[in-house]
Amino acid sequence: MKQEINNFNRMELFKHYNSNTNPFSFVTTRVDITKLYNFCLKNKNYYATIGYYVAKAANLVEEFKYRYEDGKIVKYDKIHPNFTQMFDDETIGYFACELKDNYDEFINEYKEVYKRFLNTHTSINKNDGSEIWLSCEPWFQFTGVVPPFNKEITIPQVIWDKFSIEDGKCYIHMMIMIHHGFADGYHIGKFINTFKSLIDKIED
Repeated sequence: MKQEINNFNRMELFKHYNSNTNPFSFVTTRVDITKLYNFCLKNKNYYATIGYYVAKAANLVEEFKYRYEDGKIVKYDKIHPNFTQMFDDETIGYFACELKDNYDEFINEYKEVYKRFLNTHTSINKNDGSEIWLSCEPWFQFTGVVPPFNKEITIPQVIWDKFSIEDGKCYIHMMIMIHHGFADGYHIGKFINTFKSLIDKIED
């Protein structure tokens, strides 16, 4: 579900940034995910699990739910993860999963959609603004990345890299892309801190 936002309080900012060739902000930051990594060691499903917590964090930050569609500012009630995945022939595709409140239910949903995705060799997309686009670069570590983008599509993107284990702690670099008309560094910081807070609540 989505609703049109009338009298959007950032409309002048939105118009300013949206008039640019590139209206997006890109931030790459290093994040300690040790508790999440340890959780993955027990439960596997690394990509799905990290994606689950990223999507949960995005849903707790209002600015990540705004979109610009058909000349209108809208806000989605809930957004869902859309994963980028490689096929065996080294091409890539995309599949969206419904974000469940319960982790185990989400993992079951992920596994079903992932299996269908591989079997059909076809992207399985909702292809609408209720998504957040997720990807992982597990082959290397990066300190910055700029993915392809279309200024007409205001869906946020999050990409993370290969795990780095240092002194018993696990780190990733995380790239966050969001339309600058909807969010500034403050709101990106809220997302990062919310993600960290969710990780801190994982039981050992």
